[in-house]
Amino acid sequence: MILLRCLFILLGCLSFSSPAKSQENEKDSLLLVISSSVPDSVKSDALNELAFYMFDYNVDSSVLLATQARKMAIKAGSVRQEARAIKNIGICYDIWGKTDSAILYLTEALVLARKHQLHPSQANILTDIGNAWYAAGIYELALRNHFEALQLREGYKARKEIAQSYNNIALIYRSRKEYAAAVKYNQLSLQIKTELNNKQGIINSSINIGSCYQYMGNYDSALHYAVKVEKDAFVPQDIHEGKANLATALLGLRRFDEAKVIFNELLPQLNTAEEQAAYISCHQGLGMIASAEKKIQQAIEWFTKGAEYARRYNDRESVAAFYKLLAETFARQNDFDKAYQFSSRYELLKDSLLNEENSRQINEMNAVYEKEKQQQQIGMLTNQVSTTEQKAEKNRQLLVFFLLSTVLGLLLAGVIFYTYVINKRKNAILITQKQDIENALKEKEVLMREIHHRVKNNLQVVTSLLNLQSHYISDEKAYSAVQAGKSRVQSMALIHQFLYRDVSNLTSLRIKDYIRELLAYLEDTNSKETLSVSIIQQVEDVELDIDTVVPLGLIINELVTNAYKYAFADRSEGIIRVSFTRQADTGGYLLRVADNGAGMSEALTLEKSRSFGYRMIRAFTEKLEGKLTIDIENGTVVSLYIPATKNETV
Repeated sequence: MILLRCLFILLGCLSFSSPAKSQENEKDSLLLVISSSVPDSVKSDALNELAFYMFDYNVDSSVLLATQARKMAIKAGSVRQEARAIKNIGICYDIWGKTDSAILYLTEALVLARKHQLHPSQANILTDIGNAWYAAGIYELALRNHFEALQLREGYKARKEIAQSYNNIALIYRSRKEYAAAVKYNQLSLQIKTELNNKQGIINSSINIGSCYQYMGNYDSALHYAVKVEKDAFVPQDIHEGKANLATALLGLRRFDEAKVIFNELLPQLNTAEEQAAYISCHQGLGMIASAEKKIQQAIEWFTKGAEYARRYNDRESVAAFYKLLAETFARQNDFDKAYQFSSRYELLKDSLLNEENSRQINEMNAVYEKEKQQQQIGMLTNQVSTTEQKAEKNRQLLVFFLLSTVLGLLLAGVIFYTYVINKRKNAILITQKQDIENALKEKEVLMREIHHRVKNNLQVVTSLLNLQSHYISDEKAYSAVQAGKSRVQSMALIHQFLYRDVSNLTSLRIKDYIRELLAYLEDTNSKETLSVSIIQQVEDVELDIDTVVPLGLIINELVTNAYKYAFADRSEGIIRVSFTRQADTGGYLLRVADNGAGMSEALTLEKSRSFGYRMIRAFTEKLEGKLTIDIENGTVVSLYIPATKNETV
């Protein structure tokens, strides 16, 4: 009931959001997994994924989904999914701005991950804890957690995640105005992103490094990175920020004419609601250029407009900077009353920012102190627990000795009574077993049919899961392997589907009907717009038991699929012939799969012999005690002779 309620809430929330089409498809796939008969651990994974997607749309729903995922994980005994669910709850509280609750849940997830040595979950949770402390303004604790996450990631050489840790550390140093340290870690991140060819990551790190150099007054270096961003950026916001940084660096180098052209071209292109930094840089830069050109009134207009915009978005540091520029500009105009007014506003705002910074540092020191105090208390409690456990161990040993003595006395008396009871029960058990056997024989047919039905359904679920998993795979070989696995599972599912349909026979099936439907499935699965393939069938109507049909179906699946993949390269049409006939002279069976394609060279045949599919065909051939031959006759002809056995049913 809780799961259904969570899903209803989720669907209601998504109806008011506008996720991308791919995310909508992903959501539908996850809902399909949750509603199917899959293990609780798989459902927990899907619920955690849904909770992650809901962070941007409805945090309340994320909490409900993560809570349900936690219950499912505990039920399934999946510690990794349990830790992930607790972490998701902590992130929700962090989004709400409830730092204490966020740290509480994230720490609980971290303890669980450390206890069970979950990698890389430990590093990811430490990163989330660091982000929560950073949002609360406790930079020291944020740094400690990010450095600990970095150390773990360096241990198992996760380069992409190491770059992420460098970014987080650089961001904190930049907030603390320790720009040299911020540059150092941004450059380390940039180096890894360059090696991984992460184009967007390279641009982001270049923007961050250039901004730090501007704050440091190192305009030559700032200009270098701004030019790099403008050249390589492909997102409009990044292009605009690169141009703003380029113009600001030129302004710092007193190349006013070049900076002015860039600022004037850039300003009309900016989205004032989303590109605030670039918008403020333009007004500040154009005002400073106007002031340098002794266009005092024009400079005042730029600075005034910039201050109003910064106030609208509560960017008080930028407001203070504009007030200082206005005070200096009015003083140059000899309007000392307004110069004094803006100078006073600047001082008041600067004092307010300074007091807030001092308060933040005091709160940070208190938080660090409380954290260390808690760790000390935990150490003391651990020692106390250790001493208590030693005493408890001694008491336990005495208790065990007493209990063993008592049990031995009772055991002697119990053996006699037990022997009597056992003999009495034997007769009753024999009667019960006889009745059970009779009932089992009567229910055999019903149970067998139900088994085939359930096996068919489970194989269908496996097919759906493989199809779902393939959406996440970018590697072509891995994708092809998953699709091949799905086709093999479907070939077995067809067998159980036939067995379930035929109520009169649950142990064998008509091979002609089965091969016909199997080939229809393969034709539909492998169809391409650029290739037209005809499948010609010649199958005798014989009935074989399931132990023969299963390997036979898998062999046909592999051979026909390989023909589709490799026989008709650079062709627009082809023919595949499948025959299954009984040999009159020997009483055995001959399976032939032939195509009129390009045929296989000797080298290609040897290569195929090392593939999983070909090894599987060889293994099933041995199971059937058959003989496999490959000929090149206007294409490829694969023949499998199966000797006469008792597998045929009349």
